[in-house]
Amino acid sequence: MSLRMSACLVILFLVFLTTAEGLSLRGVGVDLRCQCIETESRRIGKLIEKVEIFPPSSHCKDTEIIATLKESQQEICLNGNAPWVQKLIERCWPQQKRVKRVCEL
Repeated sequence: MSLRMSACLVILFLVFLTTAEGLSLRGVGVDLRCQCIETESRRIGKLIEKVEIFPPSSHCKDTEIIATLKESQQEICLNGNAPWVQKLIERCWPQQKRVKRVCEL
């Protein structure tokens, strides 16, 4: 095999490794860490389009509550200890019916 061919194979191999290293598993439904770094405690209830709740898992010990805003479609992490968030959770997921993960408002 020529030196040029060997160099091309090495470069292709390195490109493959670099590309594979940067892939995210979020699209396949696997999160390897918590999604919420900061949480919002202020009342933003009227701005919320939907709320998703993620129970603790092996990758994140916290219950995460993520709201999607109506206008901007921005995702905001909510503080589950805030009284207004607790009321929102109780309204979306009554004690008996906490099987679904998304609540459309």
